[in-house]
Amino acid sequence: MLRRWLPRSFYARAALILIVPVVAIQLAVAVMFLQRHYEDATVQMTSNMAREITLVRSRPELGEPLEIAFVDPPDAMMTRFWDLSGRAMRDTLMSRFPDLVTIDTRTDRKKVRLGFADGTGLMFSRNEVSTANPHQLLVLMFGTAILMTAVSFLFMRGQIRPIRRLARAAQAFGRGQMTDYRPSGATEVRAAGMAFLDMRARIDRHIEQRTLLLSGVSHDLRTPLTRMKLELSMMDSAEAQALADDVDAMERIIDTFLDFARESATDERTRTEVLSLVREAVAMAAPGRDLRVTGIPVEADIFPDGMRRAVANLVKNALRYGVEVRVSMQLATSSIVIVVEDDGPGIARKDHMEAMRPFARLDAARSNTSGNVGLGLSIVRDVARAHGGALRLGVSDLGGLKAEIVVPR
Repeated sequence: MLRRWLPRSFYARAALILIVPVVAIQLAVAVMFLQRHYEDATVQMTSNMAREITLVRSRPELGEPLEIAFVDPPDAMMTRFWDLSGRAMRDTLMSRFPDLVTIDTRTDRKKVRLGFADGTGLMFSRNEVSTANPHQLLVLMFGTAILMTAVSFLFMRGQIRPIRRLARAAQAFGRGQMTDYRPSGATEVRAAGMAFLDMRARIDRHIEQRTLLLSGVSHDLRTPLTRMKLELSMMDSAEAQALADDVDAMERIIDTFLDFARESATDERTRTEVLSLVREAVAMAAPGRDLRVTGIPVEADIFPDGMRRAVANLVKNALRYGVEVRVSMQLATSSIVIVVEDDGPGIARKDHMEAMRPFARLDAARSNTSGNVGLGLSIVRDVARAHGGALRLGVSDLGGLKAEIVVPR
């Protein structure tokens, strides 16, 4: 039950860990101080005053020297409930004088009025039964606590700042941005920062090696394919045309490899009007089809080339497997959703994750076509992840696949 009410951030939780013990100690000290200082001192001073009251009641002429005046008795018992010393004084006087019927400390906070059963009324200074300025110690105690808490907050902010810098660097790397980060802070935070830098370097090397491998292999294959196309163009047989179609399919496969290898390596994040970019990608993927794109214009920091290629891949897939294609852009609170739907056979829900894996080709629902190596959805997913977003697959109300690219605004 407590977890629901605890703060979420580490800073707030650390502050809570700091404040709760300080407040508990202050309350315990305050209670002990009030009990020992207020009540005990008040009881002792009131006992001394009780002896003087007894003397004045027996010898009224001593009232003036003892600064005790005869006045009209109060009509009722009037004390404040938060007046701790007043309660201690009242209990002490009531125990010492059985005929004491009323005590008034509210009419004049600096005076105490007593009323006895015989109609006698006495008044004396409150300072005679309470310590002078008893709040000074409490004010000093709470003032010191507030000061030390503020100092602790400043120190804690300095300790949490390196953690926030590490979180921002990790978040930026997840969005494809290489920010300048140097480990700092406590030993444990520095160790986490160094581990993050090592991980980032390994991932960069892996991406670079994969890009070089696929680019090199794809580039080297173009030369023999081009030679084969030239030789086939000089042949007139039916077998030559079938071989030429196979060569074209191989070229499409190579182009797909290059797209998969490039990802966003040469792309830079810029402020772009997303709706116009989506329309350009649709026009590039479906020339002459005049597909309508609905949505509200909005600007966002994105990788234009990567996003254009991702939307084009989704549109090409939709046109390959369906007849009716619908493209739209929706705005959420903190994200942009680009939706591509078709009326094709779709993909079963259990195969959604498999369909987004590299080189995955599903035998069911969507059949393999010439030049299809199963990298289209994988490229789209990688582009979405480079933006800090995701690719979601679902079922369209058109009956086919519904693909959504979700990226932060």
